[in-house]
Amino acid sequence: MPRSYGHGMADLPKSGPSAPPSDPSGTRRPQRGDLATDTSTGRTGVIVSLPEDSGTQVFHLRPEGGGPDWSAHAESLLVTSDSR
Repeated sequence: MPRSYGHGMADLPKSGPSAPPSDPSGTRRPQRGDLATDTSTGRTGVIVSLPEDSGTQVFHLRPEGGGPDWSAHAESLLVTSDSR
């Protein structure tokens, strides 16, 4: 069963004007609260910060059970479940 991360996004529609943005290829862009795998390291974590949050070009992830954050580039992220 999907886990809730307490971001209050569970009731938002996933299509239409409120849908998460896509990149030019039509792929859904990772969002805060998504569970994602960093394919460069094999680690899985929750996205806690987007590139625009820090003025960088990386996402920040934290292990699902807590622990130190790490940075990953969009090309190496594979979203494994939408934020809930």
